[in-house]
Amino acid sequence: MRYQVTTPLTPREALEQALADFGPGGLGLQLTSQHNLDMVFQGGGGHIAVTAQPGAKTTLELETREWDYAVKQFMAQVHRGQACAPGGGNGLPQPGQCVANRVPQWAQNCQCEAISRRQSWHSWRNW
Repeated sequence: MRYQVTTPLTPREALEQALADFGPGGLGLQLTSQHNLDMVFQGGGGHIAVTAQPGAKTTLELETREWDYAVKQFMAQVHRGQACAPGGGNGLPQPGQCVANRVPQWAQNCQCEAISRRQSWHSWRNW
């Protein structure tokens, strides 16, 4: 399935959020390809590809197989301009954790989910 969403986040912020949501600290998917404005994640029998297009508002194009619910949740979050930044000293995202000093001023009140998306992916697929 292919999706498109606009966001007030910069392309870099949007891709960082994609890594936090879909990568090792989020859904647990493997980052298999990363270029300047795109990245591809694979795992769980499917994939997620994210491409950012800069402009007055950033446009994200997403393609997925098997991860539609997670992609729709991500799109809703970035469309609102919410970004929950990765935490921890190792640079990897920490599930369910917002780090206010790394989140833009306008998004400091974001609410991260209390549980790891990797732990709850099975319930998303059956939603």
